Amino acid sequence: MKKILYTMLVALATTLSFTSCEDVPAPYDIPTGGNTGGGTTVDTEGDGTEAKPFSAADIKSGKAKGNDVYVKGYIVGFVPDKDISEAKFTADGCEATSNVLIAASADETSVDKVVPVQLPFGDVRTAINLKDNPGNLKQEVILGGNIENYFGKPGVKSVVWAKIGDKEVGKKSGTEVVIAGTPKGTGSKEDPFNIAAANKYIKDGGAADVEVYVKGKVSELKMYKEQYHSIDYYISEDGTTNNQFYVYGGLGLGGKDFTKLEDLKVGDEVIICGKLKNYNGTYEFDVKNYIYSLNGKTDGASTPDTPSTPELKAGLNLDTTNGLVTFVNDGVAEGEEVKFEVKDMGIEDPELKGVQVTEVTLSDGTKLTFSADEGEKSKPTYFGKYGSIRIYKNCSINIAGKSKIAKVVFTCDGKAYVGNNTATLAFEGNNITYKNVYTAAQGGGVQFRFKTIAITYAK
Repeated sequence: MKKILYTMLVALATTLSFTSCEDVPAPYDIPTGGNTGGGTTVDTEGDGTEAKPFSAADIKSGKAKGNDVYVKGYIVGFVPDKDISEAKFTADGCEATSNVLIAASADETSVDKVVPVQLPFGDVRTAINLKDNPGNLKQEVILGGNIENYFGKPGVKSVVWAKIGDKEVGKKSGTEVVIAGTPKGTGSKEDPFNIAAANKYIKDGGAADVEVYVKGKVSELKMYKEQYHSIDYYISEDGTTNNQFYVYGGLGLGGKDFTKLEDLKVGDEVIICGKLKNYNGTYEFDVKNYIYSLNGKTDGASTPDTPSTPELKAGLNLDTTNGLVTFVNDGVAEGEEVKFEVKDMGIEDPELKGVQVTEVTLSDGTKLTFSADEGEKSKPTYFGKYGSIRIYKNCSINIAGKSKIAKVVFTCDGKAYVGNNTATLAFEGNNITYKNVYTAAQGGGVQFRFKTIAITYAK
C-alpha cells in the first residue's frame, strides 16, 4: 500500500513539473484591450513617429503625448452624442460623422479600452467616419494629429492626415504646400487671386484677418451644414479635382444662406470673398466666407475692398501689433495694479471643447459678467485648451470693480483678435461695459479673445 501511495505521489510531482509557470500567460502577454475575442491586436510600443506610431494602448496608458504625432489602431465604433458611455461598437445606424473610436484590438467592446478620435471637417472626416464608410469598422487606421482630451478621456484631435488600407487622405504635418501654376491677381474684387496666388498668399504669411477675393470653379461639393446654412466645397483653376482649394463654411451669393447642397454645382464659376488661413497644414478659406460673384452675377452686397474705419470709442485702444486691448477711464488717477490669468479663474472646461461663460468673480472681489444680444448664436465662451475667453460679435462684458477702475489691459489670444473697431465702451461709477458691436450684413466680425486681464484701480 505504501509503495502504491509513493508511486502516485511521484507521478503527481512529475505532472506538476511539466505544468510550470512557463505555460501560464504572464500579465504582460495579455493585450490591454477589453474583450479581444482572440482577434488582431496592435503592438503597444510606439514612439509617435510615422515609422512607429503610438498605439491605442500607448494612449490609454499615458505613454503617448504631444502634437503632430502618429497613432495606429483599429476602428471599433463611434460615440452617437456627447457621452462616451453611450459608445456603439458597430457601424449599423451610425449618424455621427465627427468621431470614431479606435482600440488596440479589432474586436474591442469595452468603453474603458477605447480611444476617441475627433474627425475634423474635410477629407479625413469624409474618408474615415463610419456613417459614410461602414466598411471601415475593424479596419486598421493610422492617424496624424495631436494627443488631447476628447469626451473627457485621452484621445486624438486635430487630425490632418489618415491612412486606411492603401488610401491616404489629408496632408502630413510639416508637409510643405507645393504651389502649382503661376500666381496671378492682387486679391481685390476687380483683380482676384487665382488658386496659385491664394496658396502663395497663405504660404508667405499674408494677413489672416483681411478679406481677399479668390476666383475659381467649383470642383467638388463636400457637405451642406444645416445649422449654419453653409456648404463645404472645393474650387480649382479649371473645375477638375487637380490642385483644389478648400472652402470651409461657405455662404451663398452676397452672404445669403444656402438651403441645400444642390444650391451649388460643380463647374460653377465663383469669386469668393473671405479670410484665408493655414489650418494644420491645409490652406483654405476660413468660415463665414461668401460668394461675391456666381457665374458672373453679383448682387451688390459685397464688402468693399477698403471699408471705412470708424473712430474708436473714447477710452478704447486696439493694438493689433502686440495683441492688446485697453480701456482707459480718462481723468482717473492710477493706483494699484492687479493681474489675472483667465486659466486660473476656476472656469471648468473638462472636455476642452469650450463652455459658455456668464459670470466670474475675481480673487479680489471684482466681478465679470458676460452676455450676448438676443438672436446671436455665439455666446461668450471659455476655451480651456487655450486658457482664453472669446467675446463674439454683439457680445458684451461688464466689469463691476471692487472699487473705481482707472485702466484695464487685456492680453489677447493672437494679435488679430482685438474685437471690432465699432465696439462700444462705457464707464459708470465702478462699472465698465464693453460690447463687441458688429452690424455688417454678413460675416462674424472680429472676435475679442483674451488670456490675461490687468486691472489698475483708481488712486
